[in-house]
Amino acid sequence: MPKLLFIQHGDVDKPGLLADGLCDMGVELELLHPYSGDPVPSHLSGFDGLALGGGGQSAYDVDSHPYLDAECGLIRSAVHLQVPLLGLCLGAQLIARALGAEVRAAEQKEIGFYPVTLSHDALEDPLVGLLPKKFAVTHWHGDVFEIPLGAVHMASSKLTPNQSFRYGKNCYGFQFHLEMTGSLFEELVWDSEEYLVGSGYEPTALIRESKEVLPGLEPYARGFFQRWVALL
Repeated sequence: MPKLLFIQHGDVDKPGLLADGLCDMGVELELLHPYSGDPVPSHLSGFDGLALGGGGQSAYDVDSHPYLDAECGLIRSAVHLQVPLLGLCLGAQLIARALGAEVRAAEQKEIGFYPVTLSHDALEDPLVGLLPKKFAVTHWHGDVFEIPLGAVHMASSKLTPNQSFRYGKNCYGFQFHLEMTGSLFEELVWDSEEYLVGSGYEPTALIRESKEVLPGLEPYARGFFQRWVALL
């Protein structure tokens, strides 16, 4: 049975639809929680793939979160071995950083449901190309990344030109949260309620919008994760 390591960066930053895809494909999932003290391995011995989830950390804030350097080392090892690799939000930023690209604070946070548009190269990609050419999806980030040297630009949004990339044949990074489910989004909103209200967001309006957007996107997201999991 194939086995995937998922690095989780916070209590509410769960694998969501990715975990569902793993279950559907008969893949074993192991969660690692470095933010609560789990050591990050230096190699992927015993695993067939690596996925990294979102989180409130900044990929470059290694003084506060020294384990992020260890994660970048693990990412580089996975790339060297050509192990299937997936990054979601912070996870994508960590992959970009590990590959030498800049990750920095965005001029404006992107929180809510905004459309992303696939690039021409993405439309020809065997995994991403089956997503809609333009679709609304969950955004929740205050940092952005540059596309790593040698990677293929895959998607953009109005606020964030670099929303996704592919490196090699089996490494994908998404700034947006393709893994998001309705229940996971509600958990994230209420966990961040004080921050959202203080920043001018209305939690109930975000949840209401999630119920309009996520059900229609879910079949496409599940399809992508199943195609990626098939690479393991």
